[in-house]
Formats: sequence, structure tokens, C-alpha cells
Amino acid sequence: MSPLCHPQTVTNVMLVRRARHLTCSVPVVVLCQEVVKLVSCLTVLLFSTGPRKALCDVKEHVARDWVTTLKVGVPAFLYVVQNQLLFMALANLDTATYQITYQLKILTTAIFSIVLLRKGISKEQWMSLVLLTVGVILVQWRAADAPSVTDTSSPLLGVVAILMACLTSGFAGVFFEMMLKRGANTSVWIRNIQLALCSCVVGVGNVLVTEMDHISTKGVFHDFQPVVVAVIVSQAYGGLLIGLVVKYADNILKVFATSVSILLSSLIAIFYFQDLNFTLTFGSGLILVLSATVVYSLFPYKEKAKDE
Repeated sequence: MSPLCHPQTVTNVMLVRRARHLTCSVPVVVLCQEVVKLVSCLTVLLFSTGPRKALCDVKEHVARDWVTTLKVGVPAFLYVVQNQLLFMALANLDTATYQITYQLKILTTAIFSIVLLRKGISKEQWMSLVLLTVGVILVQWRAADAPSVTDTSSPLLGVVAILMACLTSGFAGVFFEMMLKRGANTSVWIRNIQLALCSCVVGVGNVLVTEMDHISTKGVFHDFQPVVVAVIVSQAYGGLLIGLVVKYADNILKVFATSVSILLSSLIAIFYFQDLNFTLTFGSGLILVLSATVVYSLFPYKEKAKDE
């Protein structure tokens, strides 16, 4: 399942690069992503179980089990915040700096996995996390005189936004993984419906609080060009795909899949956008990331046998 994340992440990076100059409302874009997720999950549940069973499942797990739904609201809130932080970071940082710094989510994910899931990580896996981080930094290394995003961009604001996004990404991803795996009898589609529903509530509140002036003067869907619609679809279905990966794999493996996709993004940048030159550092980073992926997979953590 995780290899399917590669083309989605690559596509999303390319689309966001195309759309970041537009003046559409970011909170509205984030809300639209969650609406698409919610409608998609309801549709899948409807066709996979039938109308009556789907309605019963939604009543039982979403409405009656409102405590669990509120718990899912925690990662839902953080995902909405994270998405806005990432858009803010892209508006103030060049793509290379954005991608390099965002790889700190690898370490935050590992730390939260240990704390929340009590998951052990072998020495080799810790080494692979370090190798991966260094490798991605080398791959995305750019010249110091790379052009800024805009004349009005604030690099400091972008860095703060991306660091906060790393924290929210690590905690929300692991928390949602914990809920998926502890609720083994609950369908992944029900969990995603809970997540998307809570995200929609948070998103609507965010739009009402922060975007009313923008909406009243320019309209809800101002500057919604086809590339923005493509970003919404890519983000929405990418989130669902990652949910499936977390259900059947784990959150750190998801992060590795994302990191490998960054390598593909770099290759596209070299041969399509032609704004990145193949260098010794790029080749070294490629080897480090691929090696880290192999090490993480081949040397899982093993619990020590207890003395009888």
C-alpha cells in the first residue's frame, strides 16, 4: 500500500508549486478538502455495506459513540491547523527549504510513536532515521542565493510555520494510528468519516472566524482555478490513502514513503522544471535515503526475552 503514496505525494508537491501564487482563501481550500474526504468515505461505506448497514454503522460509531468521535476530533483539529501551516510555509519559503525543514516530522513521528504507542525502535532504525534526515537534506540542497518566493515573503514566519507543522503532523498521525489499531473492529472508513466530519466542523469555524471579510468582498471560491481543484482532490484522496497505510502498516513507514516520494519530486525538478542540477550531494542523498529505507525494514525492533 505504501508505494501508492509515492505518486500522490509527488503530484501534490507539483500542484502546490503551481498554485501557490493564487489568491484564493486557504481556509476555504482546506475545508473543501475535508468535505471531499467526508463525501468520498460515505460513498465507499454506502456501496460496500449497503444503505441500511451504512446508516446503522454511522449511527452507532459516529452519533452514539460520541466520546470516540470527540477523541478523533483531536487529530482532526491538528490536521486542519497543519494544512494551513503548510500553505503558510510554502508562501514564505522556497520549495527546497520547505521540503528540507519538513523532514523533521520524521523525528517527531518517531518520538510520539515511542511515547503514545510504547513502540520500541532498534538502534539500526534510529540510525536509519538519522540517515534519512541527512539524505533528504542533501537531496534538496540548493544554492544559498536561490530566489525568494515573493518580495513580501517572511522566511522567519515560514520556518516557524513549518516547525509547528512538524509537531502537529507527528502527534496527529501517531494519535490517529493509535485509534485505528486499538479500534480493530471499527472500519477504517468509519474512522475516516469521524475524522473528516470533525475536520469539517473545525474548518467551518475557521472560515467563519478568519475569512468573512475575504468572502464578503471576493466570494467563497475566488480564484479557484483548475489547479486549485486539483490540489483539493490530491490532498483529500492522499489523506485517505495515508489512512489506509497507517491502518495496515505504521506511521513511521508512511513517513518513509513520503520521503522517497521527495526523491521523485527532485528528479521531476531536474528533468521537467529544470530548476535543480544533479550534483554529488544529490547522488549522495539518494543513496542515503534508499539505504535508510532498507535498514528500517530489515532491522525491526525485537523485544528482549524475559527471564523465567
